[in-house]
Amino acid sequence: MAKVENEKKRIQDEFDQIQSESYEFDASEYLASLDDLPDLGEMQIYDYDADLTTASKQSFNVLESLVDLYLSDLKQLKQHPYIKNKMKEDAMVYAEALFLSKMTRKNFLSQLRQIDNGDNSARMHEVVNQTIGQIRENSKFLSSQRTELEKFYKTLRKDVDDISDPEIVGQNEDKKENSTDKDDFILDNKKMNDLIKNAMISKEKYKEDKKNKK
Repeated sequence: MAKVENEKKRIQDEFDQIQSESYEFDASEYLASLDDLPDLGEMQIYDYDADLTTASKQSFNVLESLVDLYLSDLKQLKQHPYIKNKMKEDAMVYAEALFLSKMTRKNFLSQLRQIDNGDNSARMHEVVNQTIGQIRENSKFLSSQRTELEKFYKTLRKDVDDISDPEIVGQNEDKKENSTDKDDFILDNKKMNDLIKNAMISKEKYKEDKKNKK
């Protein structure tokens, strides 16, 4: 125990000596002043949530205009729960693709600034080339995604027109003539569900099923 106490006393004495010798030490003499530092500009925290919100709005506008393009005169069909839910889900997927594409470009610009600041290592140039490839892949995906969405709604409209029973079309034409709104397309829920269901299967299968029923 005496040995431990002696060691504690020795350490305390050394600490007290250091404290007394550095009492008047001024560390500011060894630090650079603000005038000596380059103008680094103001630090800004990137607002990722704002980018997500912007991408979501942009995506929803694209899907809404696409649905309007093919289904604007079929108001009941456009308001069908399946169509509305699909439009929202498609908008979410497209928004995520837009956001990832923007983040990849942001990362690419950061890498270029690193090179401008002197980081010319082979590894850095390899990373830049990989990011360029990712940007190309993102562009391809966005293009193909947009094409698939257009194809779906275009095919849906064409199939709905092709498989509509003449009796249904005739009934709605009469209702259109007597209606003040020429864009009305009146169908009961059952007939509208049948149209959507049949539009989702091949035209040949629908025709075959209809023929067999006769």
